[in-house]
Amino acid sequence: MLFGNWIVTENSISWKGSTQQRFEIPVTELTVKRRYNADVVFYEAILLATSQEWLTQNDLYDLNYAFIYAVAKFNLEFDYEIFDATLAQQYEQFEEEEDDEDE
Repeated sequence: MLFGNWIVTENSISWKGSTQQRFEIPVTELTVKRRYNADVVFYEAILLATSQEWLTQNDLYDLNYAFIYAVAKFNLEFDYEIFDATLAQQYEQFEEEEDDEDE
């Protein structure tokens, strides 16, 4: 299934845009969580992708949809609160990047 430049395969979510770049999230790592502090946990794959400077905001929005689709397709454990916190952190990073561009 395609989501923008992302494809969900039987093994991963993979970037299929520019051939010069590569980003892949294996199914086995899709819902790995990272504790940010005592109170906040994020889905690591989403934030790793967000840190890639070559991915646009639209690419990352498409990845978010691919992520949800893949979680359902592979019947993985999913926590909406963690996903919501992850997206909040992602949007915060978008705002920081825009502020940096404005300076």
